[in-house]
Parts: sequence; structure tokens; C-alpha cells
Amino acid sequence: MADRKLTHEKAQAFFEELWSRGDPWELETSEFEQAKYDQEILILDGRHYERALEIGCGVGSFTRRLASISRSILALDISPSAIARAREGQASLSAVEFRVQNIIDFDVHSEGSWDLVVMSETIYYLGWLYSFFDVAWLAAELFAATRDSGHLLMANTIGGVDDYLLRPWIIRTYHDMFVNVGYQPTSEKIFNGTKNGVPIDVLISLFTKPKKEGTL
Repeated sequence: MADRKLTHEKAQAFFEELWSRGDPWELETSEFEQAKYDQEILILDGRHYERALEIGCGVGSFTRRLASISRSILALDISPSAIARAREGQASLSAVEFRVQNIIDFDVHSEGSWDLVVMSETIYYLGWLYSFFDVAWLAAELFAATRDSGHLLMANTIGGVDDYLLRPWIIRTYHDMFVNVGYQPTSEKIFNGTKNGVPIDVLISLFTKPKKEGTL
């Protein structure tokens, strides 16, 4: 437990420091990021959802898009500063609850099942901070907490950025982890764009939790 607490404190301090600078990834202002969000919504193919869980929501840049297709959203981030800004900037989104929460310590079953789980540029930070077991356990718990025929949406940079967290084989390993816990790949695309003069590839994946045999 002591190690888990120290990791939590390290993670929170890291993201607090980033968000205290403003918008560290230019999520609000970058044309690339906005185009990526468009592609994430497009891969959902016009579907609408009753309950959505967004993990690593930051200041709510993508949450606004989700609000147009979701009746209710719980948006989580480990950074209090990010959540405070999300609440201020998205006050009109009555269907969204922004909450300071470390997903590793969150009981994903505690508030019912989810029709849509979203992890956009989040999983590799969890893999950096926590053990493989912790991340794999989270994947299994998310699968169990997803309703039958519900979806998991993931988007991860996979090329163009010189960061060891984003090596394509690492991102593909996370992708396969969610398949191994039971999600079925439904749709996938590589979004190509340019940010700050750098060509970037993003793997956008939609997974489905299959219905149990014998259910309608």
C-alpha cells in the first residue's frame, strides 16, 4: 500500500505540474487535436450512449464531444487543477460530472455498468507509472464493468513522436491486452496529421464487449 500511495503522489504531482502551465498538449487550440477528436467521434459511427466513463479527461477538451452523444458522463482525471478548469469551462454540460480520481484506485463497478469507456492518450501513462499487473487488472475490471454490447474507445499516438512510451510495439501490446481480457476489435483507423510541424500517427480503436451466449 505504501508503494501504491507513493506512485499516486508521483502521478498527481507530475500531471499537476503540467496542467499548472496552462494547456501542456495544446488540446484546446491545436487543429491536429481537434481533427483527432473528430476522427474519434466518427469511429463511433453515429451511436449514442446512456452512460459513458472518460478516463484522463484533462480539462474536458474531448468531453464536450462526448456530451453530444452521451446522456450521462463521468469524466475522471488525477489532476485537481485540470478538473477545476474542466468544471469552470464546461459549466453548461449538466450531464457531465468531473471528478478528481486516479483510475487505478477507482472501483469501476461502484456506479453501475458503462455503455462507453473512453481512454484517449491515457493508457501509456498508466503503463509508465504502474506495474503490468495493475494495468492488466484495470483492463479486466473495465471489461467486467462494461455492459454487453458496450464499447471501449482508445486513441494513442503511435508514430512521429520520439518518446519511448509511444513505441508502436508498446501501444500494440496495450491494444492486445484489451482483446485478451475479452473485448472484440470492432473498428480501427490510423489518423495521420501534423502538429507543430511534426507528422504524427494516431491509432484509434473501437472495441465491443460481446453479448453473453443465450442473451438477446
